[in-house]
Amino acid sequence: MAPLTPRVVVAVDVKKKPWEQKLPLHNRWHPDIPPVADVTEGEVFRVEMVDWTGGRVGDDTSAEDIKSLDLTIIKEGTPEWKKIADEAARTIPGRENGGNCDIKNLSRGSKVECGFRFTCEIIRGGMREYLTPMGPTTLHVNPIFEIGPVEPRFSEWLVFEGISVDEAGRQHFLDATVAYKRAVLNAIDYLSKFGYSKEQVWRLLYHTFQEFSS
Repeated sequence: MAPLTPRVVVAVDVKKKPWEQKLPLHNRWHPDIPPVADVTEGEVFRVEMVDWTGGRVGDDTSAEDIKSLDLTIIKEGTPEWKKIADEAARTIPGRENGGNCDIKNLSRGSKVECGFRFTCEIIRGGMREYLTPMGPTTLHVNPIFEIGPVEPRFSEWLVFEGISVDEAGRQHFLDATVAYKRAVLNAIDYLSKFGYSKEQVWRLLYHTFQEFSS
């Protein structure tokens, strides 16, 4: 007789933290990470998981866990894998790489500007001397981008985005509070170009309808 439920290949103890589980948990896939279970082709199985906060948000009506949530330790599910911290960029909140910028809401004619910095030298004739010749080549990228099926809609909305980098250029990993502050400061800087003082713009923002998302 077949079992009533699929076989559990990864079990999670909800009373334990992610890094205390019997089987190690990871929030990214990489070939250097060994598998923890094997399944057969066509098999129906079950994998238990913890939420992206690592169980720090309770299933209740209290907002205190959200208020005090420390986003700097979200990645503790993979403490032994340093490649995430060294090579990858998160998208909560929006980052310099343009991640998590609600691309599903973009349509034809939209323009997205992603700032970046780099060090280089200008060399006379460099294009001719150093540029790789044009021609067929293997594409070494992993694009994940899909335009949403929406038509252009024009309304009087201004969008200001903030990233989790403070005024001094210090990176605050996944800190939504810093990103929110930067978005507000970007709005103040922009609107103050139209004859208002920054204090007046702050009061204006305080009394207007705003939507925030991450």
